[in-house]
Amino acid sequence: MTTSYQATSGAVATSPLVAGIHLSGPNSGKTSLVILSRATGTIDQPFEVLQVYEKIATFGTLFSDDRLVDILDKNGPFAAVFVDCPLSLPPCVACQRPICPGVMSCEDVSVAWMMSMSQKSRHKKSRRTRPLNPQSQRLWDVLQTVSGEGDRPEPTYSANLAPLVTRARTLQRRLNGLKPPLILRETNVPHALDAWQQTLSLPEDVRLSYRNFERGQEVREAIVKSWRDRGMLKLKEPQAALWHPMIRGSVEVFHALTTALVSAAFVSQKTVFPPTSFTGDEGWVYLPKSDVELPHLSP
Repeated sequence: MTTSYQATSGAVATSPLVAGIHLSGPNSGKTSLVILSRATGTIDQPFEVLQVYEKIATFGTLFSDDRLVDILDKNGPFAAVFVDCPLSLPPCVACQRPICPGVMSCEDVSVAWMMSMSQKSRHKKSRRTRPLNPQSQRLWDVLQTVSGEGDRPEPTYSANLAPLVTRARTLQRRLNGLKPPLILRETNVPHALDAWQQTLSLPEDVRLSYRNFERGQEVREAIVKSWRDRGMLKLKEPQAALWHPMIRGSVEVFHALTTALVSAAFVSQKTVFPPTSFTGDEGWVYLPKSDVELPHLSP
């Protein structure tokens, strides 16, 4: 059964609305959705929580995706809707060619670019590095690998996340049927928290600690407090009293809220946008702006 909490104090403007979706895999009961609203058209105004839906599971013959589409359709229109899982596949997985010529002979531009970046990356480093693999990595992850120093956060695509890609792409096809169509955009919660780490003075290990069994509830509440103190998020009573226990107790709801805030940053022009050479079907991961800029795609 879906649980919904709606703001009850004062009139809430419906434009612009943004939403964040946490999709779950086989256990769709962990799917969550957060809708935010900005009361004025001023770009620097905080977004306010309008609605929270948790446990959007399959109910009888009504699948979880059906329920998500219905909720978004009835609450829209939205300025942006973000999801916290991959929307694209590695080049080799997405390939439709009947015969594979092999990576080094492939004519796909994405594969050629990844191989070029792999060679440059290995030449720049004295230690032996693993080659970039178009069978298991996406272009965005390659950008992260070749541009950063030190440890990188977890990849945005993996064998564990592969089923979510199928679900997200199926959901997108359903949303294409709405009028107007809703376009999903992708973010990644650990990467987003990492990008906010210095700006919001979050713990250095925030991308791991917010999910920690012992400290997670405390860390999640501290992150929400930082969002509120910096004017990014607005919570009013009585819904704030409902929200704090949900955020402390549910990683899934926290993911949906974080994803909604990246959606808010997107409409406020405060995310890193893809370069013109990065095509729309190759899975750009939108993150809050930080001091670290991603490199251009030119090999």
